[in-house]
Amino acid sequence: MAAQGKEKDKSPSAMALLTTSYPLGPERNYAMSVFGGAGCTGQTLGVLIGGIFDATIGWPWIFYITAILAFLVGIAGILVVSKSGDDIHVTDRRVDYVGVFTFMLGIICVVYYLSESTTAGWGSAQTLAPFLVGVAVLVYFVFWEHRIENPIMPIRIWTSARLRASVIVIVCITATYNTLIFYTSLTFQNVLLFSPLITACCYIVHGVGMGFGLYYLNKLYAIIRTKWIMLVGMILIVISAIIFAQIVPGSGYWHYAFPALIVNCLGQAPAWMCCQVTAVADAPDEDQGVVGAVFNVAIQLGGPIGLAISTIVNQKYVTEKEVMSPTEYMDGYRAAFYAMAVMGAVGFVFVVLLAANQDPIEFKGVVVEEKKQVEGSQLEKDVERTL
Repeated sequence: MAAQGKEKDKSPSAMALLTTSYPLGPERNYAMSVFGGAGCTGQTLGVLIGGIFDATIGWPWIFYITAILAFLVGIAGILVVSKSGDDIHVTDRRVDYVGVFTFMLGIICVVYYLSESTTAGWGSAQTLAPFLVGVAVLVYFVFWEHRIENPIMPIRIWTSARLRASVIVIVCITATYNTLIFYTSLTFQNVLLFSPLITACCYIVHGVGMGFGLYYLNKLYAIIRTKWIMLVGMILIVISAIIFAQIVPGSGYWHYAFPALIVNCLGQAPAWMCCQVTAVADAPDEDQGVVGAVFNVAIQLGGPIGLAISTIVNQKYVTEKEVMSPTEYMDGYRAAFYAMAVMGAVGFVFVVLLAANQDPIEFKGVVVEEKKQVEGSQLEKDVERTL
């Protein structure tokens, strides 16, 4: 798990490469949409391949293939990704090792508390002690970052209202997303009685829908403010959770699960992408990497928070029977889906209160460029008519 966590640090680096390699405007938005779409495609393929392996050669091969692919991608990164020269905007190359260690330790302790307390207990010494240590370490981290000249997380990045809003909203979004994936997989297998392979295939529509949604999202930037896109996205997430809660044993995939997955991807994709783009909108090139890292940490925090909340709600319906019926399982899962709806509603409120009413500079660039293209094509038509 620690090694997998280490691989997560590639996401902010990749985001920084995109934001510093493409100019403000349509090119950057398109690149980030492709980046997000690739992530959705990868998640869907991972679930599908995992189901195939579980049904054929065995689940351990999921980890073997992951290790092989990680090795190949690492080699490809060395060969393909261009090296940064000395002409970039970094003047201070000292590394804040204390900041790196304290922040990593604090986040690990907090995430451990959120993920393990659902089984060990919220007041258990096993989880509460690491949580208190994590909070204390994070407080020291903030104090340390104020003191030194080369902090790993400059306090100045938090002056951006867009970053603050994006971080809070993405926590709500990923909380709903992890709840969705976890409890739909349980619903498919324990309530609808699908095999692991069929369960994996059920998510194909969601991954494909997310990919297409992110790809075509650029069309909306020119005509609709990001705040409105995010609001509609959060509403659709809430609706999808309510639809999932209507599943009953024997209802099948197409009655509720399929439309709920469609509605969810139509809301999840634009809301997620708007958070990702607005988070880095105000950051200069030298801060793009750290802003991407902060955003990625928020993504990682949202998952355990969502699962912790939904698990608490679900456990109220868990009986001491050795074998529970599909109906009894669904009673708990239904409560978890309603909890997911509440998380989405909380995200909606945060968008209303915190999201900027004005679009970032790059979105204005999209509008300006497309307007110029329209005016240019209209001018060409006028010239043709004159001739």
